Amino acid sequence: MHLSLSQTVTFRQSNTGWCNSRWSKGRRTGFLMGGLALVVAFGLVATTQAQEKKANVAVDTPEPKVAIAPVRHPRERTFMKRRWGVEVMYVRRTAAGYMLEFRYKVLDAEKSRPLFERQSKPVLTHTETGAKLIVPTPAKTGALRNSNSPIAGNTYWMFFANPGKLVQRGEHVDIEIGKFLVEGLAVK
Repeated sequence: MHLSLSQTVTFRQSNTGWCNSRWSKGRRTGFLMGGLALVVAFGLVATTQAQEKKANVAVDTPEPKVAIAPVRHPRERTFMKRRWGVEVMYVRRTAAGYMLEFRYKVLDAEKSRPLFERQSKPVLTHTETGAKLIVPTPAKTGALRNSNSPIAGNTYWMFFANPGKLVQRGEHVDIEIGKFLVEGLAVK
């Protein structure tokens, strides 16, 4: 295909004419500088926000607590066995930390009978905060504790609500069931 000189010049003029008519050299430079300024500004804002998030995370994370075990008398376990006929096994977190399980073994069914009375309301006290936690009583299942007649040699359980995962591993709790009181149990 042959183009004449006049057609070639017209093509070039239209090509450069379009460029010069809409985007002059000053406009192109201004547009590029404005875009660069926006990129730098957004980069600074993003960096500042990231640093604030790091600062907030550092402030919001609690420092690990060191639980100090209460001083116990060497015969305290023996007293529980003689007075109440039970051996306390443990208190541990369960149900993803939203419940606390108290386990104990009945050694003397007659002495441990007060722990199984339905009228007595068990209370777990968090020693670090003083919060009192109760045994939940769902409508379908009833209280999450044993209330049948105890049998010597059997292990029994009781669940306490732990709203907001208040009680953590290593912290201490007191359990009170009527006149029965166990103090300073470490949570597993």
